[in-house]
Amino acid sequence: MRGPSVDVPPARGRAPRPPAPQFHVAEHVLAGHPDRLADALAEALVDAAVAHDSDALVGVEVGVHRDTVFVTGRVAAGRPHDPVDLHLGALARDVYRAAGYEGRWRIVPRVRADLDVGALADDERAIRGYSDDQSIVVGYACGGPRTGFLPPAPWAARELAHALAAARRAAPGVLGPDGKVLAGIEEHEGRYRWRVLNASIQHGEGVQPDAVHALIQPALRGASRRMAAALPGLHASWDERLPRINGAGDFSCGGPHSDNGLSGKKLVVDHYGPGVPIGGGALCGKDPHKVDRQGALRARELAISLLLATGAHEAQTTLVYLPGLERPAHVTALLDGRPVDAARIARITPLPDLSITGTVRDLELTSTRWTERLAEARTLWSPRHASAAAAPAASAPTPRRC
Repeated sequence: MRGPSVDVPPARGRAPRPPAPQFHVAEHVLAGHPDRLADALAEALVDAAVAHDSDALVGVEVGVHRDTVFVTGRVAAGRPHDPVDLHLGALARDVYRAAGYEGRWRIVPRVRADLDVGALADDERAIRGYSDDQSIVVGYACGGPRTGFLPPAPWAARELAHALAAARRAAPGVLGPDGKVLAGIEEHEGRYRWRVLNASIQHGEGVQPDAVHALIQPALRGASRRMAAALPGLHASWDERLPRINGAGDFSCGGPHSDNGLSGKKLVVDHYGPGVPIGGGALCGKDPHKVDRQGALRARELAISLLLATGAHEAQTTLVYLPGLERPAHVTALLDGRPVDAARIARITPLPDLSITGTVRDLELTSTRWTERLAEARTLWSPRHASAAAAPAASAPTPRRC
């Protein structure tokens, strides 16, 4: 993200220096990564509770290690005569299966829970529209619909992860569920070029590196080619020597057998990558009334609205929530690094209903399937801009510089 512009006069007799290239970097992980596996179960608990009761209160954390799943926190949903029943074992098995832990990679999870589960009391139900915690949430938008209004590297990392996952699904006996990618892209005067591309993918015992490369290299190359429409010049810089695949060597032991995982750890991945402040807490494992979740989505929507209304290169919004309030106590924005207060924001674009109840209603958050959002890498997708984000690449405008 660029900082505020500063006007510095050129030295006497010298021409202004051209803008320096900008380096963007971000990572993404596959569904079988231990942290993402934990996130998926946390989101499955949210889905189950909200499906039972749209006012459900959910705050859970999940840890995974080998074949053991640890679940802690609270779920309150339903009336006293019809409290929620979560079926933790079945949910965990479904999540592991969806992540790819079946067949030769099969893991049958054993759940250990210290979870407060029960009905949602009437007095708590009555205050679901009020913040139960303090939170700072940041929304961000740049570029255009081709990149989902995301910075180039986080968008590219997600596209590469999708390609890696597709290659894995095409060869499930060879490639395992665990993996990750890292994308480093240089931007200069509206053109992009590859600088770093790293991919790690789990594989079966005895599978040789050449076999892994033969499956992964074409997938990465194809993703690079597809991204060129949104990032001009990117694929022209492709070099077959660019991708570093399984640079640490043998990756036959992966997933929760290789490393423990914890929900909420991939919050930078779920937001905008390391170049944008993340503000508040994690998204996964929280019901849609929680300000960390619904506030982040509303801030994202507001940032996109400001970007589209002004033609700015980038828009960043910050919402500050305090316990016991129905709406943010403070709203501010940066447009191309310049501060914009709430009054000016309202003059630029109509301010939506920023109350918790209004946000949940407008963004249809109680009908959202959070496990699907997670699997699609759309944790901060904004329904208000679905048509723009889904615009065909051939008709979409060239993205503005991020």
